[in-house]
Amino acid sequence: MSERTLKRLLGALGAAAALWLVIFLVSNRAADSEPEIESAIATFFDGASDTTLSAVRLSSQAGAVELRRVAGSWMVNGFRSDSGSIARFFQTLGNSRVASLAASNPTNHARMGVAADTAARVELEGQGASRTLLIGVDGPRSATVYARLPDEDAVYLLDSGIRSFVFRQLDDWRNRRMVRIDTAQVRRIAVTRDRDSFELVRGDSAWTFANGTPADANQVRGLMNELAQGVVASRFVADTDSIGMLPQAGRTVVYDATGQELTAVTVGGGTGDRWGMVAGDSVRYRLPPFRVDLVVPTLESVRP
Repeated sequence: MSERTLKRLLGALGAAAALWLVIFLVSNRAADSEPEIESAIATFFDGASDTTLSAVRLSSQAGAVELRRVAGSWMVNGFRSDSGSIARFFQTLGNSRVASLAASNPTNHARMGVAADTAARVELEGQGASRTLLIGVDGPRSATVYARLPDEDAVYLLDSGIRSFVFRQLDDWRNRRMVRIDTAQVRRIAVTRDRDSFELVRGDSAWTFANGTPADANQVRGLMNELAQGVVASRFVADTDSIGMLPQAGRTVVYDATGQELTAVTVGGGTGDRWGMVAGDSVRYRLPPFRVDLVVPTLESVRP
Protein backbone atom coordinates (compact mmCIF):
# COMPACT_ATOMS: atom_id res chain seq x y z
CA MET A 1 0.00 0.00 0.00
CA SER A 2 1.40 3.41 -1.00
CA GLU A 3 1.91 6.24 1.48
CA ARG A 4 -0.67 8.32 -0.40
CA THR A 5 -3.32 5.59 -0.19
CA LEU A 6 -2.62 5.09 3.52
CA LYS A 7 -3.10 8.81 4.20
CA ARG A 8 -6.43 8.77 2.36
CA LEU A 9 -7.59 5.75 4.35
CA LEU A 10 -6.63 7.34 7.66
CA GLY A 11 -8.39 10.54 6.65
CA ALA A 12 -11.58 8.66 5.84
CA LEU A 13 -11.49 6.85 9.17
CA GLY A 14 -10.95 10.14 10.97
CA ALA A 15 -13.91 11.72 9.21
CA ALA A 16 -16.13 8.75 10.10
CA ALA A 17 -15.08 8.98 13.74
CA ALA A 18 -15.82 12.69 13.81
CA LEU A 19 -19.25 12.11 12.27
CA TRP A 20 -20.05 9.46 14.87
CA LEU A 21 -19.02 11.82 17.67
CA VAL A 22 -21.30 14.57 16.34
CA ILE A 23 -24.25 12.19 16.11
CA PHE A 24 -23.58 10.88 19.62
CA LEU A 25 -23.44 14.36 21.13
CA VAL A 26 -26.56 15.53 19.33
CA SER A 27 -28.58 12.45 20.36
CA ASN A 28 -27.49 12.79 23.98
CA ARG A 29 -28.37 16.46 23.99
CA ALA A 30 -31.82 15.61 22.58
CA ALA A 31 -32.34 12.98 25.25
CA ASP A 32 -31.23 15.34 27.99
CA SER A 33 -33.58 18.01 26.71
CA GLU A 34 -36.64 15.72 26.76
CA PRO A 35 -39.17 17.42 29.04
CA GLU A 36 -39.76 15.85 32.44
CA ILE A 37 -43.21 14.33 32.95
CA GLU A 38 -44.97 16.60 35.40
CA SER A 39 -48.33 14.80 35.42
CA ALA A 40 -49.41 12.79 38.46
CA ILE A 41 -49.23 9.75 36.21
CA ALA A 42 -45.45 9.79 36.70
CA THR A 43 -45.93 8.54 40.27
CA PHE A 44 -49.05 6.43 39.73
CA PHE A 45 -47.23 3.13 40.39
CA ASP A 46 -45.03 4.41 43.20
CA GLY A 47 -45.44 2.35 46.37
CA ALA A 48 -47.97 -0.01 44.75
CA SER A 49 -47.34 -3.44 46.25
CA ASP A 50 -49.18 -6.36 47.79
CA THR A 51 -48.44 -4.97 51.25
CA THR A 52 -49.37 -1.30 50.72
CA LEU A 53 -52.58 -1.83 48.74
CA SER A 54 -55.82 -3.14 50.22
CA ALA A 55 -57.75 -3.57 46.96
CA VAL A 56 -57.29 -3.48 43.19
CA ARG A 57 -60.18 -3.17 40.75
CA LEU A 58 -59.66 -4.12 37.11
CA SER A 59 -62.43 -3.53 34.58
CA SER A 60 -62.76 -3.78 30.82
CA GLN A 61 -65.34 -4.75 28.24
CA ALA A 62 -64.46 -8.37 29.10
CA GLY A 63 -65.70 -7.95 32.68
CA ALA A 64 -64.56 -6.76 36.09
CA VAL A 65 -62.65 -8.30 38.98
CA GLU A 66 -61.76 -7.01 42.41
CA LEU A 67 -58.67 -8.21 44.22
CA ARG A 68 -59.01 -7.54 47.93
CA ARG A 69 -56.67 -8.34 50.80
CA VAL A 70 -58.54 -10.14 53.56
CA ALA A 71 -56.71 -11.22 56.71
CA GLY A 72 -53.41 -11.17 54.85
CA SER A 73 -54.62 -13.16 51.84
CA TRP A 74 -55.82 -11.89 48.47
CA MET A 75 -59.35 -12.79 47.38
CA VAL A 76 -60.79 -12.23 43.93
CA ASN A 77 -64.49 -11.34 43.80
CA GLY A 78 -64.83 -13.13 47.14
CA PHE A 79 -63.14 -16.35 45.97
CA ARG A 80 -59.72 -17.78 46.81
CA SER A 81 -57.14 -16.40 44.40
CA ASP A 82 -54.28 -18.11 42.62
CA SER A 83 -51.12 -17.02 44.43
CA GLY A 84 -49.01 -17.24 41.28
CA SER A 85 -51.29 -14.86 39.36
CA ILE A 86 -51.31 -12.42 42.28
CA ALA A 87 -47.51 -12.48 42.54
CA ARG A 88 -47.04 -11.89 38.81
CA PHE A 89 -49.54 -9.04 38.85
CA PHE A 90 -47.80 -7.16 41.64
CA GLN A 91 -44.44 -7.78 40.04
CA THR A 92 -45.80 -6.17 36.87
CA LEU A 93 -47.07 -3.21 38.89
CA GLY A 94 -43.66 -2.76 40.46
CA ASN A 95 -41.92 -2.85 37.07
CA SER A 96 -44.32 -0.44 35.35
CA ARG A 97 -43.11 3.04 34.47
CA VAL A 98 -44.16 5.99 32.33
CA ALA A 99 -41.92 6.12 29.25
CA SER A 100 -43.01 9.29 27.44
CA LEU A 101 -45.81 11.64 26.43
CA ALA A 102 -47.58 10.10 23.44
CA ALA A 103 -50.29 12.70 22.66
CA SER A 104 -51.82 15.79 24.21
CA ASN A 105 -54.84 16.33 21.96
CA PRO A 106 -58.04 14.57 23.16
CA THR A 107 -58.94 13.75 19.56
CA ASN A 108 -56.41 10.92 19.91
CA HIS A 109 -58.25 9.23 22.79
CA ALA A 110 -60.39 6.92 20.68
CA ARG A 111 -57.49 5.88 18.43
CA MET A 112 -55.32 5.06 21.43
CA GLY A 113 -58.13 3.26 23.26
CA VAL A 114 -58.26 5.64 26.23
CA ALA A 115 -61.66 7.24 25.62
CA ALA A 116 -63.63 7.35 28.87
CA ASP A 117 -66.43 5.08 27.61
CA THR A 118 -64.24 2.36 26.08
CA ALA A 119 -60.96 2.34 28.04
CA ALA A 120 -60.11 -0.37 30.54
CA ARG A 121 -59.56 0.80 34.11
CA VAL A 122 -57.10 0.08 36.88
CA GLU A 123 -58.02 1.37 40.33
CA LEU A 124 -55.56 1.02 43.19
CA GLU A 125 -56.82 1.44 46.75
CA GLY A 126 -54.65 1.70 49.81
CA GLN A 127 -53.79 3.77 52.86
CA GLY A 128 -57.13 5.55 52.75
CA ALA A 129 -56.90 6.75 49.15
CA SER A 130 -57.52 5.46 45.65
CA ARG A 131 -56.23 6.31 42.19
CA THR A 132 -57.49 5.31 38.74
CA LEU A 133 -55.73 4.87 35.41
CA LEU A 134 -57.36 4.42 31.99
CA ILE A 135 -55.66 1.71 29.92
CA GLY A 136 -55.76 1.79 26.12
CA VAL A 137 -54.39 -0.28 23.26
CA ASP A 138 -50.92 -1.77 22.97
CA GLY A 139 -48.09 0.64 22.23
CA PRO A 140 -45.59 0.50 19.35
CA ARG A 141 -43.19 -1.82 21.22
CA SER A 142 -43.65 -5.08 23.04
CA ALA A 143 -44.92 -4.71 26.64
CA THR A 144 -46.00 -1.10 26.14
CA VAL A 145 -49.47 0.40 26.39
CA TYR A 146 -51.16 3.79 26.11
CA ALA A 147 -52.71 5.23 29.28
CA ARG A 148 -54.02 8.44 30.78
CA LEU A 149 -55.50 9.77 33.98
CA PRO A 150 -59.31 10.24 33.90
CA ASP A 151 -59.11 14.01 34.45
CA GLU A 152 -56.29 14.69 31.98
CA ASP A 153 -56.24 14.88 28.17
CA ALA A 154 -52.59 13.87 27.83
CA VAL A 155 -51.91 10.28 26.80
CA TYR A 156 -48.69 8.57 27.88
CA LEU A 157 -46.82 5.49 26.78
CA LEU A 158 -46.20 3.02 29.60
CA ASP A 159 -43.49 0.39 29.74
CA SER A 160 -45.76 -2.19 31.33
CA GLY A 161 -47.42 -5.54 30.76
CA ILE A 162 -50.44 -4.55 32.83
CA ARG A 163 -52.87 -4.72 29.91
CA SER A 164 -52.78 -8.52 29.86
CA PHE A 165 -53.97 -8.60 33.48
CA VAL A 166 -56.79 -6.10 32.93
CA PHE A 167 -58.42 -8.36 30.34
CA ARG A 168 -58.17 -11.60 32.31
CA GLN A 169 -61.34 -13.52 33.07
CA LEU A 170 -62.35 -14.16 36.67
CA ASP A 171 -61.55 -17.88 36.41
CA ASP A 172 -57.96 -17.05 35.46
CA TRP A 173 -57.48 -15.34 38.84
CA ARG A 174 -59.10 -18.03 40.97
CA ASN A 175 -57.38 -20.84 42.86
CA ARG A 176 -58.17 -24.15 41.14
CA ARG A 177 -56.64 -26.35 43.83
CA MET A 178 -59.55 -28.08 45.50
CA VAL A 179 -57.77 -29.71 48.42
CA ARG A 180 -54.34 -30.72 49.64
CA ILE A 181 -53.63 -32.87 52.70
CA ASP A 182 -50.74 -34.54 54.47
CA THR A 183 -51.15 -38.08 53.16
CA ALA A 184 -48.83 -39.46 55.85
CA GLN A 185 -51.82 -39.20 58.18
CA VAL A 186 -54.15 -41.20 55.95
CA ARG A 187 -55.08 -44.65 57.26
CA ARG A 188 -58.45 -45.42 55.69
CA ILE A 189 -60.28 -44.41 52.50
CA ALA A 190 -63.98 -45.00 51.85
CA VAL A 191 -65.09 -44.80 48.22
CA THR A 192 -68.53 -44.82 46.66
CA ARG A 193 -68.56 -44.84 42.86
CA ASP A 194 -71.62 -45.51 40.74
CA ARG A 195 -73.18 -48.62 42.33
CA ASP A 196 -70.12 -49.81 44.22
CA SER A 197 -68.87 -49.02 47.73
CA PHE A 198 -65.57 -50.19 49.21
CA GLU A 199 -62.92 -49.30 51.78
CA LEU A 200 -59.13 -49.25 51.51
CA VAL A 201 -56.99 -49.73 54.60
CA ARG A 202 -53.34 -48.82 55.01
CA GLY A 203 -51.24 -51.66 56.40
CA ASP A 204 -47.62 -51.75 57.48
CA SER A 205 -46.36 -52.29 53.96
CA ALA A 206 -49.32 -52.09 51.55
CA TRP A 207 -52.91 -51.01 51.00
CA THR A 208 -55.65 -53.61 51.12
CA PHE A 209 -59.40 -53.76 50.97
CA ALA A 210 -61.18 -53.90 54.33
CA ASN A 211 -61.37 -57.70 54.10
CA GLY A 212 -57.58 -57.97 53.66
CA THR A 213 -57.57 -58.50 49.91
CA PRO A 214 -54.66 -56.65 48.24
CA ALA A 215 -55.49 -53.45 46.36
CA ASP A 216 -53.84 -52.24 43.16
CA ALA A 217 -50.76 -50.35 44.35
CA ASN A 218 -50.54 -48.06 41.32
CA GLN A 219 -54.16 -46.95 41.57
CA VAL A 220 -53.89 -46.19 45.28
CA ARG A 221 -50.59 -44.38 44.68
CA GLY A 222 -52.29 -42.21 42.05
CA LEU A 223 -55.04 -41.29 44.51
CA MET A 224 -52.54 -40.45 47.25
CA ASN A 225 -50.43 -38.35 44.86
CA GLU A 226 -53.48 -36.31 43.91
CA LEU A 227 -54.31 -35.63 47.55
CA ALA A 228 -50.69 -34.77 48.40
CA GLN A 229 -50.05 -32.46 45.45
CA GLY A 230 -53.49 -30.89 45.55
CA VAL A 231 -56.45 -31.91 43.42
CA VAL A 232 -56.37 -29.26 40.69
CA ALA A 233 -59.52 -28.52 38.70
CA SER A 234 -59.50 -27.48 35.05
CA ARG A 235 -62.05 -24.68 35.54
CA PHE A 236 -65.16 -23.91 37.56
CA VAL A 237 -68.78 -24.88 36.99
CA ALA A 238 -71.00 -21.90 36.21
CA ASP A 239 -74.58 -21.75 37.45
CA THR A 240 -75.81 -22.23 33.88
CA ASP A 241 -73.48 -25.16 33.13
CA SER A 242 -75.47 -28.32 32.37
CA ILE A 243 -72.97 -30.63 34.12
CA GLY A 244 -73.82 -28.91 37.37
CA MET A 245 -77.36 -30.28 37.12
CA LEU A 246 -76.25 -33.93 37.08
CA PRO A 247 -76.68 -35.95 40.30
CA GLN A 248 -73.88 -37.14 42.55
CA ALA A 249 -72.12 -40.24 41.21
CA GLY A 250 -69.17 -40.76 43.52
CA ARG A 251 -67.50 -39.78 46.78
CA THR A 252 -64.15 -40.39 48.46
CA VAL A 253 -63.77 -39.85 52.20
CA VAL A 254 -60.32 -39.94 53.79
CA TYR A 255 -59.69 -40.71 57.48
CA ASP A 256 -56.71 -40.64 59.83
CA ALA A 257 -55.73 -43.25 62.43
CA THR A 258 -58.27 -41.96 64.96
CA GLY A 259 -61.14 -42.12 62.48
CA GLN A 260 -61.27 -38.36 62.01
CA GLU A 261 -62.27 -37.23 58.54
CA LEU A 262 -59.40 -35.44 56.79
CA THR A 263 -61.28 -34.56 53.61
CA ALA A 264 -64.11 -35.67 51.38
CA VAL A 265 -64.38 -35.20 47.61
CA THR A 266 -67.70 -35.60 45.81
CA VAL A 267 -68.16 -35.81 42.02
CA GLY A 268 -71.16 -35.65 39.73
CA GLY A 269 -72.29 -38.02 37.02
CA GLY A 270 -71.65 -37.93 33.29
CA THR A 271 -69.16 -39.24 30.78
CA GLY A 272 -67.06 -36.15 30.13
CA ASP A 273 -66.07 -33.36 32.52
CA ARG A 274 -67.82 -33.57 35.88
CA TRP A 275 -68.48 -31.26 38.76
CA GLY A 276 -66.48 -31.80 41.92
CA MET A 277 -66.81 -30.46 45.45
CA VAL A 278 -64.85 -30.67 48.69
CA ALA A 279 -66.36 -30.87 52.16
CA GLY A 280 -66.51 -27.40 53.69
CA ASP A 281 -66.23 -25.62 50.32
CA SER A 282 -69.31 -24.44 48.42
CA VAL A 283 -67.45 -24.01 45.12
CA ARG A 284 -68.22 -26.39 42.28
CA TYR A 285 -65.08 -27.25 40.34
CA ARG A 286 -64.84 -28.72 36.84
CA LEU A 287 -62.85 -31.96 36.72
CA PRO A 288 -61.68 -33.82 33.60
CA PRO A 289 -62.48 -37.56 33.44
CA PHE A 290 -58.93 -38.74 34.18
CA ARG A 291 -58.83 -36.72 37.42
CA VAL A 292 -62.22 -38.05 38.48
CA ASP A 293 -60.92 -41.60 38.01
CA LEU A 294 -57.86 -40.82 40.13
CA VAL A 295 -59.65 -39.16 43.04
CA VAL A 296 -62.80 -41.31 43.06
CA PRO A 297 -61.63 -44.59 41.55
CA THR A 298 -63.90 -47.34 40.35
CA LEU A 299 -63.90 -50.69 42.13
CA GLU A 300 -62.53 -52.46 39.05
CA SER A 301 -59.56 -50.09 38.80
CA VAL A 302 -58.53 -50.76 42.42
CA ARG A 303 -58.67 -54.52 42.10
CA PRO A 304 -55.20 -55.96 41.36
